[in-house]
Formats: sequence, C-alpha cells, structure tokens
Amino acid sequence: MSKVTLGLSAILGSSTELTKAADAFKTEGYTRFGLTYQDTANMTQEDGESTEFFAEEEDDAIDEITKQGKTTFNFSVMDPSLDTIARLFGGEVASDVYAYPDAVAQKEESVIIIPKKGLCFHVTRGRIKAKFNGEFSKKGLILLEVTVTVMKPNTSGVKKIYIKKLSAEEIDSTFADIGK
Repeated sequence: MSKVTLGLSAILGSSTELTKAADAFKTEGYTRFGLTYQDTANMTQEDGESTEFFAEEEDDAIDEITKQGKTTFNFSVMDPSLDTIARLFGGEVASDVYAYPDAVAQKEESVIIIPKKGLCFHVTRGRIKAKFNGEFSKKGLILLEVTVTVMKPNTSGVKKIYIKKLSAEEIDSTFADIGK
C-alpha cells in the first residue's frame, strides 16, 4: 500500500449525482474530460470560519461555532473534444461545430480524481466552472481550465466527498475499465 499520493491517472465525471455511498468509485457512466495538462491538477481547501462567543464575566470563550471552508479541484484539459466543451459550457454540437450557449449554464457533475497511487477522491456533487485560456503560438496551448467546487449532495445520507487509499496496482485493476 502506498504511503503517499502522487501523479494523476484520470479525472472522470458524470452528470448523474452519486446517490449511494456503496457506488463511490464505480466508474460506470463516468467519462474522462480529456488529457490533463501537466502541473495543473490540484485540490484546495480554504480555511473555515470560527465565531467565538464571550461573556462579560469570563475571559475565555463560552461557545464557538465553526463553518467549514470551501473545497475545490482545479485542472486544465489540453485536448478538449467538442462534446467536452458542450458538456462544460452548455450549448450544442451539430455537424462537428460547437455552438456557444446564449446564457451561462449551471453545470454540475459527480467527479472522480484517480492518482497514479494513493488517495482517490470521489466528489458526490460538484459545481463546474470552465473557461478557455492560452496562447496561439508555437510554445503555447489553448487550455480549458476547469474548477469543480464541492457542493452539498441532494441525496440525504450521502457525503460530499469519499476518499479511498489504493496502491498503484489496485488503481490499475480497479479503474482498468476507464480506458487509457
């Protein structure tokens, strides 16, 4: 069993929200966003907020309420297909042409982040925001930058993130069906 988490094998998404904890890390119905550009995949957890309540008669707090900080996963797709672009922005593909939507579409997906070894993450419900960024040059790429913000699941009893620790061999055998 790996002691560390490193590398990236794939980032998968499904428009269907995870509804049972037992289905976490099952890849049926999940598809890749595309190839992830090197050094762009990351996870960020913001510091939470804490509010302390004090009494005039006491120097120490009598009570405290804590609010968890936001969790996001970011990555850039270097080879987006037209279908992936429509999946992330809305709009439609017809006759091999993508038509941008007239209004911003709110997109949500269940997302699985699979490393080369270590901790796999399954986001039950993630709000997706995407934007193009890059250069039209010999040394630059046009990238599709994706941010997945973890949201509270719509299904009662399902947690917002599931984490499973796997070795490189377990990752290869568990996620063999995703196609490389």
